[in-house]
Amino acid sequence: MIGRISFIGVVVIVFLVVALHLPADPLPQDTRVLNFDDSGFINVGADKMFYESMGKGPAIIFIHDGLVHRQIWDSQMPFFSQSYQAIRYDRRGYGNSPAPTKRYSIIEDLNSVFVHLKVEKACLIGMSSGGGLAIDFALQYPQKVSSLILVGAVVTGFTFTKHFSSRGGHLPPDLSGEQVNAYYASTDPYEMYSENSEAKARVMQLLKLHPNRDSKKYPLIPPAQLALRKLNEIKVPTLILVGEFDIPDVHAHAGAINAGIVGSRRDIIPKAGHLVPIEQPALFNTAVSDFLKSLFR
Repeated sequence: MIGRISFIGVVVIVFLVVALHLPADPLPQDTRVLNFDDSGFINVGADKMFYESMGKGPAIIFIHDGLVHRQIWDSQMPFFSQSYQAIRYDRRGYGNSPAPTKRYSIIEDLNSVFVHLKVEKACLIGMSSGGGLAIDFALQYPQKVSSLILVGAVVTGFTFTKHFSSRGGHLPPDLSGEQVNAYYASTDPYEMYSENSEAKARVMQLLKLHPNRDSKKYPLIPPAQLALRKLNEIKVPTLILVGEFDIPDVHAHAGAINAGIVGSRRDIIPKAGHLVPIEQPALFNTAVSDFLKSLFR
């Protein structure tokens, strides 16, 4: 009888332990835990932006694109923090950063990251519109930029075709809200390489964890100058990366940036669309690491 009671007691204990460790929230859980040295919020006027930092050494600031928040750089932060101070942040309306409450400048927001973290000079790694921001920042604050890594970047002053706006005729015109996110994460033929189901699943998870907030209510303060005609003023080492299967407009922008920034280098990452860092993290990290190492030879 005692043995039977003991056995039942063990079963009950095991059940309770398992039950206590089951997730109570049905929403998607992000199991990738990174250990940051510093994180928190930066005040930008009446609003705030969330940032994270890890590692020591020359600073690298990662700037996300217009679809996914800071966690698009999950495979880059631990890798580069071994030799650099790796910093990432959520632009207003993305990730942990609340939507803006008035007109604002994304250039000055990026400058606030420099000021808050006491960074005098940094390599900027920007993807898509984040790459365009990196270019605009380098023109306005050239003394603060040591080098540029532009990933599927676009540049202000260079136009887009109807093919781009319709995504080659694939984008349904009546999508809104989370439907747009779902389209880009699963259906769009250019956002990610068609055969990379793992990357698509990860992007969908990130968008469900942190849906983009309404940031268009308050329009951005435009840069003082369109960057296209000023690219020759950028004198820092620049690497331009584009996914093999990214949309033709992005390849055209990359060519214009390459032609405008004297001495810049342009490389194509195979089996990748627009979101290269999450599609081909190993190839991306190696390309960027080799480029940065070459600057110190």
